[in-house]
Amino acid sequence: MSGQDPFTEALRDWAETSMDRSMRAFIRYTRKSALSFSQINTLFRLYHHGPCPVNDIADHLGVTIAAVSQLLASLEASGLVERSKDPHDRRIKQIALTDQGSNRVQESMDAKHAWIDELAALMQPEERDALLPALSNLNAYAHQLKEQIHTHGAHSCSAAPKQP
Repeated sequence: MSGQDPFTEALRDWAETSMDRSMRAFIRYTRKSALSFSQINTLFRLYHHGPCPVNDIADHLGVTIAAVSQLLASLEASGLVERSKDPHDRRIKQIALTDQGSNRVQESMDAKHAWIDELAALMQPEERDALLPALSNLNAYAHQLKEQIHTHGAHSCSAAPKQP
């Protein structure tokens, strides 16, 4: 966008480039995993927000509980999620990641971020050292925005979000 200040233009350019690289790697990993987008979305939801009832996953995906039940049956058969009774209401089934499911999400994130290791390898140590304080500040501001989203648009799952 023209008319923006140079900082904002550079930040947008960085965001577009990094998102493009990350998404391409994520899509390649996803295709190899043989999981559908809804299945991966469910795994990430559970990874970042903790165990949820089935209806929360249905709301998150924008599908029926019956559709989520089918999706979960496949994930459960693959050993990626497990169902348990809610300790406060035995009628409600809680869905949680298994260790294998958590590992699958972590592998996906590692694949998505592999290009960053390549980028860092292109830089001299003194360049990385010079950028580190600015990146730390940028991350702090990004986390501040993330906290505002969680405060004003709270998710319904039980656990606090994990940091990637």
